[in-house]
Amino acid sequence: YTQWTLFNSTSSYENIWFFGTNTSNFTAIDQLFLNNLQISLWRFEVVYTFQSAISTSALNFIINQPPANGSCSINPLNGTTTTLFTIECPDWYDVDGLQDYSLYAWTKDIPQRTIIAFSSEDNFQVRLPAGDNETSLLNLIVYVRDLAGSVTQVNISSVNVIADLAIINDLIDKITNSSSTITNNAIVRLLSSGNQNVVGQMIISLSQELNQMSSENLDKAISNGIPAVNISVSALGSQSLQQVSIPLNESALINYNIQLNSLA
Repeated sequence: YTQWTLFNSTSSYENIWFFGTNTSNFTAIDQLFLNNLQISLWRFEVVYTFQSAISTSALNFIINQPPANGSCSINPLNGTTTTLFTIECPDWYDVDGLQDYSLYAWTKDIPQRTIIAFSSEDNFQVRLPAGDNETSLLNLIVYVRDLAGSVTQVNISSVNVIADLAIINDLIDKITNSSSTITNNAIVRLLSSGNQNVVGQMIISLSQELNQMSSENLDKAISNGIPAVNISVSALGSQSLQQVSIPLNESALINYNIQLNSLA
């Protein structure tokens, strides 16, 4: 049986968490439930007062609880952008059933979480982007979701991931020289796999590394005497910008343009 307890914060949160207490239209916002996650069974009861009698009407409902009792881990704890990491999330339970597991990553340099992979299985493999520039540390979190849409977030061990520059540079070289052996490149083989997770993971890693190379080339060009005002990237087919008459290192500018176009 259920023994009901009157919610004792009614006066404190009226017109904050719920509205219309003494009207025919009652509204409760999600914060009422999010701030009382320990309560799963609720009753909204209305009391009608007439001159000769009092009548009541009640609605009972259950708040969906997120998945529980499980854990998540990753192996190995060190690798490169082409290393295959294994994610294991055993023992999760939810009365509604489990829907999927989503892996997100972020670094100190790029704090915004990026989805890396999703799986309906509790054991799956991923390739990760490089960690931050100083420590190669990559932060990871798994979202475990049930069939009703409720989510539990699980922080797992941070890993050290470095860019596989040899394979990336080999790819750039073969694209630049239109090499017939480009299909031998490991990145190209992964991009050709047709697997949505694998392709997405490699595109994230590649874009991150190309952006890093571009930033390094820009810093190098400026340090070699090229004013930042002389450097711009424009859309294909657009007209050239009017040149600013500032003395600069011509050889450094030529080298920067070669590097920039190679990455483009």
